[in-house]
Amino acid sequence: MVRLLTPRGPFGDIEVSPSGENISFIGSREDGPGPHDLWILPVGLTTGNLDRVVFAYRWTKDRSLVLLAADGFTSWFAIMQPARAKILRFPIPCLLLSRSTTPTPSPSRAKISPSRRKSGSLPRASGPNNFLDSTNPSTLQPSKPDLYKYKSFDGLEIEAALVKPSNYDGKSKLPIIALIHGGPTGAWESSIEAWGQLLVTRGYAMFYPNIRGSIGYGEKFIESNRADWGGGDFKDVMAGIDDLVAKQIADPDRLGIGGWSYGGYMSEWAITQTLRFKAAVSGAGMTNFISEYGTEQHPSYDEWFWSVPYEKTTGFLNSSPFLHLKKTKTPTLILQGDADTVDPLGQSQELYRGLKRYRVETELVVYPREPHGFHDEKHLIDRLNRIIAWYDKFLK
Repeated sequence: MVRLLTPRGPFGDIEVSPSGENISFIGSREDGPGPHDLWILPVGLTTGNLDRVVFAYRWTKDRSLVLLAADGFTSWFAIMQPARAKILRFPIPCLLLSRSTTPTPSPSRAKISPSRRKSGSLPRASGPNNFLDSTNPSTLQPSKPDLYKYKSFDGLEIEAALVKPSNYDGKSKLPIIALIHGGPTGAWESSIEAWGQLLVTRGYAMFYPNIRGSIGYGEKFIESNRADWGGGDFKDVMAGIDDLVAKQIADPDRLGIGGWSYGGYMSEWAITQTLRFKAAVSGAGMTNFISEYGTEQHPSYDEWFWSVPYEKTTGFLNSSPFLHLKKTKTPTLILQGDADTVDPLGQSQELYRGLKRYRVETELVVYPREPHGFHDEKHLIDRLNRIIAWYDKFLK
């Protein structure tokens, strides 16, 4: 037995090339937070440097690799020829979808070709007085996002997408909702995203920033959010909001925020730091990093960012929204599955109790049997209707 390599962080998806000359796997060039770089052994083999998260790859009979990698709001379909140190990249055309790279105990192999949703294929609902009941999904055409870049507080360039209503006149100020992706090692991609597409039909503009910590911009961009949740990432969001207000697109009196998982956390953090948002939606968020670490299924992910609360309590504590809830006045809708082991139910319960304590208008909706990502169609539809109704109540 010969030891070839001792990876510092998580790794998986091990393959042997058809020739038997190389071993490949997806791992980390440093120590985490999740496996994202494509490695080829033996170590001395010369290859190109992608510095982008690899979602899936396959060896081909001609000793090349085909792979799918993140690059900002788009992805690459690439062919890597290790022997020649050459990479051929083919950008995948833009069609907004959230991509998260939170590790799982036994990562399954993703298909090399991305799935696509047909235009206008939004879910149908049944029951009275729901927005989706009165809408024919076949008549809803997805709005195309406008991709652009803006400078954050420290000069770092942030890429974002803005989706405006199809009848926008280009002159009036719009109610803006900032939607934050999961992760934080996730990213928005230029595909279809249900929350935003439905809210756009209600007259809202949707702001999708790929703030620091997002994948698709290299390892250093991911590391810039290490032990700093609620710091530079939150300032990136607010810099984007300020940019839209300065451009006379956003109505500063009708700002909302929302998200799921880390996006839920960012919504919770935002309402404890500023009163500028008039409505918030937190889905499966994180309120108390200390109790989260002790009850979640994959603590190693948070450990990469924060160490462990038994040794470094200060970071866990100071970046937890519950510590600052007494400052909150923003009406907040809390959504959670009771079978969620990624961000357990207790996190939403802690948020709800704190908001009620300080007389903030709030609702907690717990969906039975649902894990971190919902499966039941009726629950998915109910969730969308509640989100729309909440923003309509406070931003219209």
